[in-house]
Amino acid sequence: MIKHIWSVLCQKSSVDQQSNNVSLFDVFEALEVGINPTTNIKPSDNPEFNIPIQYQVVSLWTVTDAKNNEGEIRVTLIYPDGKEKFLIDSDLKFLAGKRRMRSINQIQGLPVNKSGDYHFIVELKQGEKFQKVSDLPLEVKLNINTIPQRA
Repeated sequence: MIKHIWSVLCQKSSVDQQSNNVSLFDVFEALEVGINPTTNIKPSDNPEFNIPIQYQVVSLWTVTDAKNNEGEIRVTLIYPDGKEKFLIDSDLKFLAGKRRMRSINQIQGLPVNKSGDYHFIVELKQGEKFQKVSDLPLEVKLNINTIPQRA
């Protein structure tokens, strides 16, 4: 059986080849973004923006049963209003004789529609259905600079 140990949201990670230790860089729990849309929009229209940012969801896993050492990882973004957006789906397979494993999932772009708390839900599937193993919150502050309408 696979067990989740921890997950972190960061911009970059690096695994040392000699020690196999991981270093996490720019771990974040809050993000403030200024947006200058090209068209006249109103924040009340609830438009969606894709923030051009590269980041990772890094997780550590252990296995307790050598026979049950495969699974599937899914990461879903939950918006402040409850809307869900699927981000990642990847396989998790432990090598023979290994008890621990890290998954480093690279994500390009962050879809947002308003300021608030976004949640990255990490789920593991072993068997028939996914089970939530971690909730990574991210506070997003959007500063939308609207273009004034001309008379």
